[in-house]
Amino acid sequence: MGVLHMTRPTIFVLTGTSGSGRKTVARKTGEKLGWVPVRSCTTRAPRNPEQPDGDYKYISREKFDEWEQSGKFVQTATIDKNKYGILLSDLEAAMKDDRGVCLILNRDGASAVKERFGDKVVRIFIYVDKQTVRERLESKGTRYDVIENYLEHYTEEVTYRKSCEHVFENVELNRTIEHICEAMKTYGG
Repeated sequence: MGVLHMTRPTIFVLTGTSGSGRKTVARKTGEKLGWVPVRSCTTRAPRNPEQPDGDYKYISREKFDEWEQSGKFVQTATIDKNKYGILLSDLEAAMKDDRGVCLILNRDGASAVKERFGDKVVRIFIYVDKQTVRERLESKGTRYDVIENYLEHYTEEVTYRKSCEHVFENVELNRTIEHICEAMKTYGG
């Protein structure tokens, strides 16, 4: 499947449970469909300072607070004392052509973007069962406290799927991507 051209600006928000693989699903689905990714800003330090995660723009708490006060963010969230937000200018720039825009957000962020942009937003909920979350994180060598934090939020996170337009269980990555690509055809022109 090639680039999916939109009949109207569409913001695809991938959300779901922590540890479900939503970032990987978003990246690979976005590559297949030609979605323009928009990275979140965060005050969180990179997990690997030598090779910072490309999914985020790392900024100081002071800069984040300044931008938040001046209304530069579409939405913001505080998770475990770290702030996250999507810059309105980044989102508007990404929406200028006829390709879909891809955001990776938690449920609060997904709800805020849906409230602000209405029917331009399609929320795609990605999840796996709680045991699979644990196994995946353990296999990646994730610290015990991080795993426990993910699992502590699981029940609260998984209930958001009822609010989303599409729900996919990510048991097998390639199959999940195929199912999402098929479902997203209805939004293209």
